[in-house]
Amino acid sequence: MSENSFGEDRMRREIAIVAGPKDWGDTRESWLARVPRKVKTVSFRTVKALWYGEITDPEHWAARDIRREAELIQARNEAAKLASQFHTIAGGMRASDQDFYSSEIDRLERIARLLGAVDRS
Repeated sequence: MSENSFGEDRMRREIAIVAGPKDWGDTRESWLARVPRKVKTVSFRTVKALWYGEITDPEHWAARDIRREAELIQARNEAAKLASQFHTIAGGMRASDQDFYSSEIDRLERIARLLGAVDRS
């Protein structure tokens, strides 16, 4: 795999993260058109140029902006998963012995709420 195709694959993965899952009624263009709605600094034409490899510079301003948004989306998703795990653990502790684990349950639920706030921002 050449260096250029590796960069294209990475850019395509980042664009796909920002665009989100492709619905059954989406064309590639309608799917790619979601990116400028989430990343206000890029145009549809720029996203298409990145997708089709017309812009290959990984440090292009649009590539950096899309990469930054993709990283934020991934971080929010990871925070949501972690918050869910904390809620599950706290629920198990509550079912096991709520009195004994009360401080740990409170701490886990507080952290889960904080992570949930990160998810919504």
